[in-house]
Amino acid sequence: MKIKVWTDNNNRLLNWAYADENRPVGTTDEGFVVIEVDDAVGLYENHASIIDGKVVPDTGYDPDAARHTPEASPEQQMIAALTLEVAHMKAVKSSD
Repeated sequence: MKIKVWTDNNNRLLNWAYADENRPVGTTDEGFVVIEVDDAVGLYENHASIIDGKVVPDTGYDPDAARHTPEASPEQQMIAALTLEVAHMKAVKSSD
């Protein structure tokens, strides 16, 4: 498959998108390069380089470890607690 890649001056991958399969591989006048890859594995923006038309992910980069895990806000925690309390009260009431 062909993709468009945007890189910085050090060939670091800044962004990518799918390209039309009929586009020629190489540099374009539009500010990106078209390359051919087997799949989208390793296309980690800001964590890969494009070297000789190949995607080279940073050594040791783990996208799952880098993923931010949001925590519930105090308001969200309170809403969840109240929802559980109401559900419990309804369950007790319906069993009477």
